[in-house]
Amino acid sequence: MQDDDKQISIRVGFGDHVKELQVVLPNGDIPPYQPGDKFELVGQSRSRVDAIAKVTGRAKYTYDQSPPRMLHARILRCPHPNANVLSVDLEKARSMPGVKAVLSFADAFRQNSVRFAWDGVAAVAAETELQAEEAVRAIEVQYEPLAFCVTREDAMAEFAPQVGRRNQKNTGRIYPRTPRRRGGGVDEEKLAEMLQRMEDDEKLVAELLGESDKVIEGEFDTQVQTHSPLETHGVVCDWDGDHLIAHVSTQGTFGAQWEATHPRGAVRAESAQILCEYIGGGFGAKTSLGREGVAGALLAKSAGRPVKLMLDRREEHTSTGNRPDSQQQLKMGVNKDGTIVAFKARSWGTAGNGLGGAGAHNDNIYDLGAIDKVEYGVRTNCGGARALRAPGWPQGAFALEAMMDKAAAAIGMDPIEFRKKNDSHAIRPHQYDRAAEMIDWKTKRSAKASSDPKKRGVGIASSMWFASGGGGARVLVRIHRNGTVQVRNGAQDIGTGTRTIMGMVAAEELGLDLAQVQTFIGNTDDPRGPTSGGSTTAPTITPAARLAAHRAKEELLDLVAEKHDWDRSDLDLASGNVVRKDGQPLATKVSFKDACELISDDTIETVANRPVFGRRRPNYEGFSDTNAGVQCAEVEVDTETGEVKVLKVVAVQDAGKVINPLLAESQVSGGIVQGVSYALFERRIMDRQEGRMVNADFEGYKILGSVDCPEIEVELFDVYNGKNNTSVMGLGEPPVVATAAAVANAVSHAIGERIESLPITPAKVLSALERKERRG
Repeated sequence: MQDDDKQISIRVGFGDHVKELQVVLPNGDIPPYQPGDKFELVGQSRSRVDAIAKVTGRAKYTYDQSPPRMLHARILRCPHPNANVLSVDLEKARSMPGVKAVLSFADAFRQNSVRFAWDGVAAVAAETELQAEEAVRAIEVQYEPLAFCVTREDAMAEFAPQVGRRNQKNTGRIYPRTPRRRGGGVDEEKLAEMLQRMEDDEKLVAELLGESDKVIEGEFDTQVQTHSPLETHGVVCDWDGDHLIAHVSTQGTFGAQWEATHPRGAVRAESAQILCEYIGGGFGAKTSLGREGVAGALLAKSAGRPVKLMLDRREEHTSTGNRPDSQQQLKMGVNKDGTIVAFKARSWGTAGNGLGGAGAHNDNIYDLGAIDKVEYGVRTNCGGARALRAPGWPQGAFALEAMMDKAAAAIGMDPIEFRKKNDSHAIRPHQYDRAAEMIDWKTKRSAKASSDPKKRGVGIASSMWFASGGGGARVLVRIHRNGTVQVRNGAQDIGTGTRTIMGMVAAEELGLDLAQVQTFIGNTDDPRGPTSGGSTTAPTITPAARLAAHRAKEELLDLVAEKHDWDRSDLDLASGNVVRKDGQPLATKVSFKDACELISDDTIETVANRPVFGRRRPNYEGFSDTNAGVQCAEVEVDTETGEVKVLKVVAVQDAGKVINPLLAESQVSGGIVQGVSYALFERRIMDRQEGRMVNADFEGYKILGSVDCPEIEVELFDVYNGKNNTSVMGLGEPPVVATAAAVANAVSHAIGERIESLPITPAKVLSALERKERRG
């Protein structure tokens, strides 16, 4: 506790489950929203402030930017999955009509090899798109093709070829997750400790599994899922001397700015302004400037003109990252009373030619007893992994939740009761009951089998997340003498409604309606904001916005109190007026606009940092570290065709204090749509002979369409967690964690046979039914 911090008493919890805590309030911050607080705006469903701009086409995305004299750029992609680049001849392309700049990736990125098909080799900027495409085809490249492997199974074979330069012969393709030393290399001391701990865990778990009443085993596979945002990756770049101005379709405006200006980077701008007022979807892969961004900036610098470089759909599927696949071998020891005593997990996943991101979170959510877990990454000649909405969680939840159902069946316990038995979370046990009620669990689980070839089933799965936000965000609130209010932050709104809830918490603090507040976002000339990753944006920005608005309010009320000779401590703002905190009328009515006329310097301007609440964690007990969710799915399976149709998904979700229920429900629904798509349709298909992705378009790469969408019912738990002054927690990723697992469990219930790989295709359903029939 620092000298200026103070200890306060707050109330936290949800519904009837509320308790009082003594917590440390960081210096300069205000107490968090608490149960019983009266709100005029927070907690109301309001349309997005940018809704009309989006539906009318006024919203301008990166793809829509067309500055005067703009050039169009294209990237030459390598057809080989593994090759050394011996030479790149740009002269023919350079001399073609309309070409204004050419670029070799060997020069820009010091890259003299390609490790997956459709990796970049060179780029061209020309007057028209057609000229750029023709110039790209004129570039002459000499390759030395090398042996390759593009599937996890091939890469794990005994004599599989090397992937990447860091690998040693054979064994280097498969690598365990090991502690790294600062500056690179393996930390030998920590590695020894880790290996000893792993050995001890393995012995303990083996012993406990041997003593368990039941041991359940399962092997599960999940597929590679690629990114499918409406707007592909891309940039529109221009220069003013050494100052870069770039419209970027990004989830991290300030991260892109850092990349563009870093002295050891490829762009090395003296300064940079990154703009992203609107983005057409970003689910984890758009957190960096990307090679397309760097190429666009360098081409613009070389040409002395603006350059637009937007990827096409094939490039988006192959070159911008993916959710890795997984093979998971699990064992669970369970006693007859329903207690899980031990859990063993081995998993292998491929992050393509990268070195990380292929883990599966299959040891979280429940109380699993002693745990023995080892994860392996497997390198292949495919595009590397990047974050994709809840990295590692959907694949891990799919396997874990199947094991929970199998264990419940083995001891004759209802799947929900088994989960409640092994779940100590403060919120989720209450969510089980509500989700079961919403889906009519008891009736549908006990329904008698019919002769109809279309079978129905229901399944359940859980989620958790850790998004209470971080430090570093700054929000500016500016009150003008004419009564207008601006709220500004330079981070991006990737579609979650950040600009709306940022405005709502500021308007609430100022006693105004949302329509009276102008919100600005997506410009790095404004105060710093976070990258949209890990569901941290809302819980990082809203506390700073509330605090900045509070400080602006304090300054404004000081002016009112001085003008009317009133006691400042009695005053507040509500419903567009200055009011007394005790509810008594003021001697003179003063509206917000009247108060603003007292501003002598034209504006009141305050900037507030998002305070860091790390010191609260030890005090918090139940509600601090994670937010929780439960989903139930109802499916119909046609046993004659194998087709699976998801009829309904109910989701009960906690996101801390809900600022705008409409936007929160939209986030949950979006996660469910993506989760159903992952469960039934999406998969990258690689040609093992040619080493290329064969379905890199929306004809071959199937995603959930409107006719496939289930009925979705969302119920939000409003939780006052005290983690920050708005009690907000992130909601972007948690809703996608449980969906595929719930769908898979519902399919298993419907047909009486478990499918242990995703996606659940008709062929897999029919194969499972054949298996069941052979077994009798």
